[in-house]
Amino acid sequence: MSVIRLDCRGLCCPEPLMVLKKAVRDAKSGDIVEIFSDDPVSLRDFPAFCKFMSHDLLNMPDIEHPDFFRIRKK
Repeated sequence: MSVIRLDCRGLCCPEPLMVLKKAVRDAKSGDIVEIFSDDPVSLRDFPAFCKFMSHDLLNMPDIEHPDFFRIRKK
């Protein structure tokens, strides 16, 4: 398992989702994608993408990590 780190802060929809899709496509099953995105649409797009593609959404932004998402590829 490897960890892929992406920084999409400052990018606007649909760019963060496109970056995430490419990273997940290139990842192996079980790999973790950590992504920073301050685009408010990512709060909707990333969970929907994970649900549609059956990936595990491990972390959503919170008070301590306001722009941080973590996803495991199935």
